[in-house]
Amino acid sequence: MTKCQARHEANALRRFLSFSEPAGGVTKADADVTRTVLQKYENRIRRDLDALDDTFRSLAELPYLKIFSLDDEMLNRATALALAGVAAKPFDHAILAGVLVGSSRLWAAGERGIFFCEADADLQPWDKIGNERPLLATAYNEAHVWVYGDFTLAQPPREFE
Repeated sequence: MTKCQARHEANALRRFLSFSEPAGGVTKADADVTRTVLQKYENRIRRDLDALDDTFRSLAELPYLKIFSLDDEMLNRATALALAGVAAKPFDHAILAGVLVGSSRLWAAGERGIFFCEADADLQPWDKIGNERPLLATAYNEAHVWVYGDFTLAQPPREFE
C-alpha cells in the first residue's frame, strides 16, 4: 500500500509546473489541465488501493487460480536461495522458491510449457542489458520454467525444449 503511491510522481510534475508556468515554458491553460489530470490520476490510484482487498478476494474466488501457502520444501528452498545469494531480498527468496518448487512439481506431474511472468528485474534471469544471470538462469532451467519479462508473453522469445 505504501509502494504504489502516485503522490511522488504527481508532485514532481507539480514542481515542474510551478517554475515552468511563470517562466513561460507552459501556458496557464496547460498547467491547469495538467493539474486536473494529476488530481484524477491520484484519485484513481487511491480508489484502486482502497479496493485492493476486495480485488484480491475476487481473484481468490476464480476457479482457475490457485493461491497456495509456502510449504516446508518451499521454505527450505527459500533458505537455500538466500544462503547461495541467488536473490537479494527475503521476499524474493520466498517468491522464487514458490515458483521453482511449484514448477518442478508440475514438471514431475507431466506438465510442459511452464511459464513465469516476472516484471521485477531482481527475479529475471538476465540483467538490465540482457546478460544472463547464471545462478537465476540455472535455477529456472532446472525447474523447467521459462521466464517472460512481462505479461505479454512475448519477451524474451520462448526457446522450445
